[in-house]
Amino acid sequence: MALATRLDVEEVCGADQLCSGAKAGIEAAVHTMRDIFLRDDTEGLLLVDASNAFNSLSRPAMLWNCRVLWPRCSRFLFNSYRGFSVIILKGVTPSSFKVLHSREGTTQGCPLAMLAYAVGILPLILRLKNPTLHIQNWFADDSACSGDLKRIGNWFRRVLAEGPSYGYFAEPSKSLLVVKEEHLEEAKSQFASLQVDIVLASRFLGGCLGDGDGVRKFVRDKVDGWVKAVHCLADAAKTYPQSAHSAFTHSLSHEWTYLQRVVEGHEDEYVPLRDAIQKYFTPSLIGREVLQVEHDLFSLPAKKGGLAISNPISTAAPFFDASKAATTVLQQSIYSGDPVSITDHVHHCRSALKAARLQRESRERELLSSVLEIIPSERQRPLKRIVAGEASGWLTVLPLAAEGFDLSATQLRDQLAVRYHHVPVAFPSTCDGCGEDFSVQHALDCKKGGLVKQGHNDVRDNDVRLAEAAWGGVTVEPVMVPEDDKTGHPSLQADWSVRGVWEGSRVAFFDNRIIDADAPSYLSANLSWETVAKRAVQTKKRKYSAIAEELRGSITPLICSTDCVLHIEYAAFQKRLASRLAAKWDRPYSSVMAWVRVRTQFAIIRAVDLRLRGSRRRFFGLTIDEGIGPTF
Repeated sequence: MALATRLDVEEVCGADQLCSGAKAGIEAAVHTMRDIFLRDDTEGLLLVDASNAFNSLSRPAMLWNCRVLWPRCSRFLFNSYRGFSVIILKGVTPSSFKVLHSREGTTQGCPLAMLAYAVGILPLILRLKNPTLHIQNWFADDSACSGDLKRIGNWFRRVLAEGPSYGYFAEPSKSLLVVKEEHLEEAKSQFASLQVDIVLASRFLGGCLGDGDGVRKFVRDKVDGWVKAVHCLADAAKTYPQSAHSAFTHSLSHEWTYLQRVVEGHEDEYVPLRDAIQKYFTPSLIGREVLQVEHDLFSLPAKKGGLAISNPISTAAPFFDASKAATTVLQQSIYSGDPVSITDHVHHCRSALKAARLQRESRERELLSSVLEIIPSERQRPLKRIVAGEASGWLTVLPLAAEGFDLSATQLRDQLAVRYHHVPVAFPSTCDGCGEDFSVQHALDCKKGGLVKQGHNDVRDNDVRLAEAAWGGVTVEPVMVPEDDKTGHPSLQADWSVRGVWEGSRVAFFDNRIIDADAPSYLSANLSWETVAKRAVQTKKRKYSAIAEELRGSITPLICSTDCVLHIEYAAFQKRLASRLAAKWDRPYSSVMAWVRVRTQFAIIRAVDLRLRGSRRRFFGLTIDEGIGPTF
């Protein structure tokens, strides 16, 4: 219901109540009130805190307001709130308990609570609104008013007098009046009877408003807290690097990016945070010392070859400018009091964010180019291949064991070593299979112990499971040509087959292969990944095509590199697979396609790590004949 009718709430609330879901509404509120506070004719800004607002809202008034202002959802809300929710408080004995009925406000946990509150309190907001006297701003129960001190006081007295009839009980003792220093004494005089705390700067909707020193102190205190959090993540990264990286990129880093969007400047205050990231977190994550050029590379998004460990100093100004530009329409409506078209706001916001994204991508390309000019040529090759092949999705997902997206600390660090062409941490010096000097190249090529075949089968089995879910009837290692005992010719087998992938009920044969695209033979001939993969495909087709045609089928080589880059035919198969699964599961094609790609990437990562860390030596247990057992 919220998805179907929330646009109605956004339109009716406009810029008067920004908790209705308007895009970037909270950022527009901070930007507008900040600009108004900095004007010469503004004396102060009152931030009002209400008591238990969501539970105190008049429920009959809320339902009536929704009937008038939000009619498409009013019947659903009436049916949801026509009865009283029950809370049972246990007593000392089983028979002694109390029953509380929720008769006012919104029910805790209700998915429509925020929207219902926005509509329920809107008549009070409109009643207090008067842009010629003052400028007010509301986000849920957090209200603010700016202007000269006398008019702010009059507005607050109206809130105290008229708010209770709507279920809005402002608390003067918890409210703050932010004033400019030259008006401090006047504010103390005019607001003495209201018992409002008077300050020079204060937190506001996640940002900070007030004098420059107060805002700087607010940013510094926030940075100090984030530095401690980074140190905690650095400790966790020693044992659980994938989880620590996910927590950093999906959670912690978004805390300061929001602050940077709503608080201008103070880039120098982020220096301790940058140093903590580069000196403690990144080395703990990678498992080794990191050069400055690598920090620059790691600050790029994963799809650009980085690790999304951004530099907070370089992101501050672009984030603020983008947020300020995207919320211009809402800012103007808050300032003037005129109605706003949510459609116009969304279009403008998307346009501004697109322009900001293009500028950010341009900066990222320049940074990547500068990094590529510095790093050795042997590291440029895999990095360019990964970026062009879009093989970094595995770095952007949560480490969910149920989906097979979790890696051990060694697996993650080994794959990062392969990705950036480094020697893995604590890497053996001698091969336990053949006794030769052990290197990454040797590990990828050595067939002793069957690790190459085992990893190949793991990738194959991943494709088989996905194909079974999509089409069913998969055959593993189908015999295309049986062994001839008379001539001694061995049998010819594909890796797996299934009907209906490419056309009708025609059988499609598939054969997997994992290629080390940086093998010495390819490097000496200066062969690109495209050329290497094309040759591998041609070799497979020369081997299987004629037989497949005789069997009224087709052959599709599934070629990938050790760093998860797929050949075009492998990518085409994944698209067909994702399309089939999306239709079968009734899920968006884009999300299913991303899931299929990431599953395949994790299968390849595990297959490669098996070659790097797996044992090639065979072990035998002692038997009774060899001396184990009773000696009497």
